[in-house]
Amino acid sequence: MADTVAPMITDSVTSGGPTTPGDAPAPVSLRGFLELVRTKRKADYVEVSRRVSPRFETAAIVTALEAKRRSPILVFRDVEGTSLPVVTNVGGSMGRLALALGCSLSEVGSRFEQAAARRIEPVEVAGQDAPVHEVVQWGEEVDLGWLPPMVYHADDNERPYLTAAMVVARDPETGIGNLSYHRMMILGRDRTGIYMERGRHLHGIYEKHRARGEAMPIAVVNGLHPAVTLGSLYAGTAEVDEYEIIGGLLGRPLPVARTVTGTGLLVPAHAEIVLEGEVSVTEDADEGPFGEFTGYATGATRTPVFRVRAITHRRDPYFQDIVSGGMEHLLLSMPALEHRTLRDARAACAGVRRVALPAPLTAIVSLAKADDDEPRRVIEALLRSDIYAKHVIIVDEDVDPSDLREVMAAMALQTQADTKVVILSGEQGTPLDPSCPREDGRSAKMGIDATRPLAPARPVTRNRIPPEVLDAVDLAEILGRK
Repeated sequence: MADTVAPMITDSVTSGGPTTPGDAPAPVSLRGFLELVRTKRKADYVEVSRRVSPRFETAAIVTALEAKRRSPILVFRDVEGTSLPVVTNVGGSMGRLALALGCSLSEVGSRFEQAAARRIEPVEVAGQDAPVHEVVQWGEEVDLGWLPPMVYHADDNERPYLTAAMVVARDPETGIGNLSYHRMMILGRDRTGIYMERGRHLHGIYEKHRARGEAMPIAVVNGLHPAVTLGSLYAGTAEVDEYEIIGGLLGRPLPVARTVTGTGLLVPAHAEIVLEGEVSVTEDADEGPFGEFTGYATGATRTPVFRVRAITHRRDPYFQDIVSGGMEHLLLSMPALEHRTLRDARAACAGVRRVALPAPLTAIVSLAKADDDEPRRVIEALLRSDIYAKHVIIVDEDVDPSDLREVMAAMALQTQADTKVVILSGEQGTPLDPSCPREDGRSAKMGIDATRPLAPARPVTRNRIPPEVLDAVDLAEILGRK
């Protein structure tokens, strides 16, 4: 493939989010979003023209910027070992995610609730009309060495990884599609490992294929508009096709095209790169260690092997990267996880008001409780339904769950450890938790009820000054400014 210095960005700058009546239906693409940010939020867009190494250096640049409280999109034009430009940190700020959805910062979380209520199916376009099929490579033409060899952390496996890899699969029993993100370690010219956690939908689909003795067809998509990424991370039931959530987020159908290998899988028509093939149910390989969103690597494991049969891509494609454990890695999943936590908590108790996810595997829920048993019901519902819920703290509705000082005060002053702390053993968690002792992710979980009892054992009142006295204080007079 010929070297390219600066791929043209041709998609409309109006592709930042949903259209309104009268808008042209602009393509939902990575390059369209890059142009939108470059023209509308100049400080959020940085092009690096000097040569950089994909081994640690690009990750180091992102990390150094984050230490200075900056998180712009970075476009590396000259990357050692590849002709492709590398784009990273696309979703590295909540402001850009809001821009991608065409809403305000405060509306990002509620957009998932709206999208789930008003799902829109994708629209299929002919393969020849899909930009992602502009170039097709088969058989011996397939060479994953064409991709940038990204390595992130000093203790990671030395083999390169794909991190911005959206996997498209289909349940062989129900026919329902599934979208999800998975790390993939490149093993050779046409092979990668694929890490799938127990308890997630793709692992369940894989197990169904394994029971049938059939390889699992997948497509791996790289280079996407952030709204597509956010929708693919929706945490719903297996009966929900994430393409419909993406349509709900956009307010219009997402254009998709069928894979060229005849699997019938659908891929976003305006993606940059797609790898098509199947995941073996008989072949596996050593994979990892790999530093994850927790900030830790958890050793090597064995993963199934994905064999690539074809590569399709746009002319002069961008390669999209996510620095594992960086700000973008955490932020991209946050809206979907907050939506899921709020939905599941409210299913347990109607009085749930707000949720906050201040740290990995931790949820704080504010509750207007109707009885003293409700906090435990919310705790057990969350800990038992979500592999990423390890610690759950319940506070009263007048406590801001995003203010850790208020939360810690509630825990200190309202919790008796022998009656209001719930410990569950052997629950399904994630092996990505560095404290988890088992590779299958089975782990202990904890819930803390930090709410005030409705009927205290002794008289307890909060300190308060009569409001009429407080309102009458004239500080200007007291401070001699009158």
